Amino acid sequence: MAKQKKSFIKKWWFWGVVILVVFAAAQGGGEEQDQAEAEPEETPVEEVEAASTEAEETSTEENEASAEEETEEPIVEETEEEVPAENDTVKVSTGMHEVGTDIEPGLYKSEGSVYYWERLAGFSGEFDDIIANGNPQGQEYVEVKESDTAFSTQGTGSWTLIDDSYAPETQTSFGDGTYLVGKDIEPGTYKSESGGGYWARLSGFSGELDTIIANDNPGGSSIVEIQESDRGFQTWGNGEWTKVE
Repeated sequence: MAKQKKSFIKKWWFWGVVILVVFAAAQGGGEEQDQAEAEPEETPVEEVEAASTEAEETSTEENEASAEEETEEPIVEETEEEVPAENDTVKVSTGMHEVGTDIEPGLYKSEGSVYYWERLAGFSGEFDDIIANGNPQGQEYVEVKESDTAFSTQGTGSWTLIDDSYAPETQTSFGDGTYLVGKDIEPGTYKSESGGGYWARLSGFSGELDTIIANDNPGGSSIVEIQESDRGFQTWGNGEWTKVE
């Protein structure tokens, strides 16, 4: 009987130790599991910073786009109004005009009835002040030079300053007047059936004698070859000239 009690005590001690070990293991495993569940997975610092930067950039871009949409005003196309070109035609009427003050130097063409003109070197009224003069028969051209003091004209007509843009209709037949070769008339051979007047081929329109290349006072019909190098052709009293070549 004593041996049975001793054996029972030994077994009881053994099972007690086993239960204690199992309980301790269970407690330890539970704590590790709780700790594992409680501790979140750590994200690398670089990934966090990159994600944060990308989020900030996206937010900034969205804000800027939103601001642009709010502030952008509709584009209104401005239509430029056509401003009428100013009429800068220079006209000179009857009277005496100071060159450089009242009128500009240049080539002038007469319009209407002009019966006298003169280029002047001074205002003395003396004959020596007259550089050149003329009594137009029909349209006339006069070159007022920068060195002239004044230009005087008489009549109800006027003078117009012309330039290289001057483009009149070219004539193949014409009467009394002065004509610009290459503009008013073409170079070529012209014939007049009547005479008793005057004609001159001109190298310029100053009205001075040295601009006369050739001239004549035909008593009847006349034929004149106007050359391409001529600046002008002047005629009166010879009727109508017609181009024959």
